[in-house]
Amino acid sequence: MAVVAVASLIALLTGPHASAQPIAGATYTGTVSGGGTVDFTVSGDGSQVQGFTAYDVPGDVCDFLGSYPFPIPLDIVDDSFGPGFSGLFEVSGTFPSEGAAQGTLRLVQEAVPVPPLVPYCDTGTLAWTATTSATPTATTTPSPTATPSPSPTETATPTTTATPTTTATPTTTASPTATATPTTTPIPADLVAGWNHVCYLGPSGDIEDALGDIGQDVLAVYRLRAQGYDKWFPGQPDVSTIAALSPYEPLFLLLAGNAAWSQQPSGSPPAATPLVQGWNSVCYAGEPKDVESATEGIGGQFAVLYVLATNQGWQRFVPARPDVSDPMQLGRFASVLTLVTEAGGSQWAFDP
Repeated sequence: MAVVAVASLIALLTGPHASAQPIAGATYTGTVSGGGTVDFTVSGDGSQVQGFTAYDVPGDVCDFLGSYPFPIPLDIVDDSFGPGFSGLFEVSGTFPSEGAAQGTLRLVQEAVPVPPLVPYCDTGTLAWTATTSATPTATTTPSPTATPSPSPTETATPTTTATPTTTATPTTTASPTATATPTTTPIPADLVAGWNHVCYLGPSGDIEDALGDIGQDVLAVYRLRAQGYDKWFPGQPDVSTIAALSPYEPLFLLLAGNAAWSQQPSGSPPAATPLVQGWNSVCYAGEPKDVESATEGIGGQFAVLYVLATNQGWQRFVPARPDVSDPMQLGRFASVLTLVTEAGGSQWAFDP
């Protein structure tokens, strides 16, 4: 019996479990059941999974196109990591054998309830597997290094520096120049019957005053917040939650008919706008650019960006996926809807 027990202990210590350790510094790549791929890296000391990212994973009513990075490292304990939760993403995994990993993940997309709506989408819990071709690196014992004998240090001879003579510079007094006050030009926006995603540019004030001439055509106003939607309906203060508007706010407007909204910009547009993790409605205040150039400053921090077209459909941009993206330009003061994956949110700085 003692021999059997010892043999079992030796097998436990030297068998497959001992080789199940993750390979430090290795990059693992693999696939997700039902479609999509994953990759991640084990830290150099083998203690964490870093940069776990899922790509092109199908959901129940949509596809999670593009890259969805898990935003924080995951500690490896007893050859396992997770489960980790980060709003839109849930992931866990193990290292069952040397060079192999497996686990589960789930992606969830919050709904945008304003038509044409972006639906709630859920992949459900999916299995993933991954492998690496890296091999463990043997640790070598460094050979002793001989310590060189110190060489005598030469003493530099100090150099005398001449003292410069100061020359007085006459001071010229410039005549004051009159500064002309810039005149802002009204920005026109052609609105259509149905839903419009548009920036409000005017001064802070009561919503009815801010809508001005188009107020008679507006059936509803929605404003996206981190916690949901504020809304306004004409003549219904009991169910309206928007009383006033601020400059450079993006709004969803439901109109009964076509209308032209000419707005006078108030003050200087914002140089940047904060973003929260999840859906963000943004008034783009940069110069006109193609969408890839305009979003370069938040690259890797969002999964998809939408622009509402006049035909009531969404134009879509998925970073690094031209095959599923629509070619489009972002004009100044265009309203966009973007899904931010960065934990804790981000900030979109608008280049001049």
